[in-house]
Amino acid sequence: MEKPYRGPWVIRTFLFAPGHLQHMIDKAAESQSDCVALCLEDAVPHNEKCNARQSVKKALTDGLFSHKPVFARINPIDTGMTLLDLEEVACNELDGFVYPMAKTADDIKKFDAQLSLIEHKIGLEEGHFSVIVLIETPLAVINAYEIATASKRVVGIMFGCEDYMAEMQSRYSEKEMSLFTPRSMVAIAARAAGIEAIDTPYVQVYDTEGLKRFATQGRDLGMSGMLVMTPRQIDVVRDAYSPTPEEVDVGKKIVQAADDAQKEGKGIVVVDGNFVSPPTLKQSHKLLKRYEAIKKLESLAKK
Repeated sequence: MEKPYRGPWVIRTFLFAPGHLQHMIDKAAESQSDCVALCLEDAVPHNEKCNARQSVKKALTDGLFSHKPVFARINPIDTGMTLLDLEEVACNELDGFVYPMAKTADDIKKFDAQLSLIEHKIGLEEGHFSVIVLIETPLAVINAYEIATASKRVVGIMFGCEDYMAEMQSRYSEKEMSLFTPRSMVAIAARAAGIEAIDTPYVQVYDTEGLKRFATQGRDLGMSGMLVMTPRQIDVVRDAYSPTPEEVDVGKKIVQAADDAQKEGKGIVVVDGNFVSPPTLKQSHKLLKRYEAIKKLESLAKK
């Protein structure tokens, strides 16, 4: 689907805001987060669901998020509220939906069919709405790749650790080692499917050093971004998931050296004393493509 900017999806930071709290919706719109999700699910008390739907729809149609991608986190199908959510908030200004508590690919296939019905009903092109799926249970972690490829609408999967840990009866451990395996599995599934891999949030919102360590670890595992709990976390997470100037310089040197070697008929490429293998060259191309996509996204935010 067409985003507010051209190019690949870039979701280094994904900020959630409760749909019934207007001041938090306003803060999310003003934030530097790459993407925003307006929540109709867990963050909204049952008696505020109707108010949340109305507030989210108004924020969308008023154009508060015309400068960045915006999703709505809906209630899953087993709540009986999914279609009500869709009918109340679906509109041209909404880029997609976050689907929570998915367990199998069938959940997403059913949701895909509902989205097609809604698109037809309100006169939007089929496929207008994208989907990001929350992976929050042990079963979902095991099925992550099947979920990621269940629909062409799926542009990312996101790990949610709290429900996962509750079902696993696991505990937080030093440097979050108890989450190492599911985080890795979600990243692997997303990368295999060619979509965004979004990490679980770091819940200690005032621990900047811990956040930096956690975000860096996620990036090292292959995540492409992270859910943030508050705008104050955005800068740290964005930096962790952006190529450094040094990485960009090295990537450009590797690509240029490879191009020069090909023109000169050389089969071996060496940059700064290091042999450049085909995987290294491939990695450099991907890093530079990501860098260009980030520049396009950030140029939009400055307008």
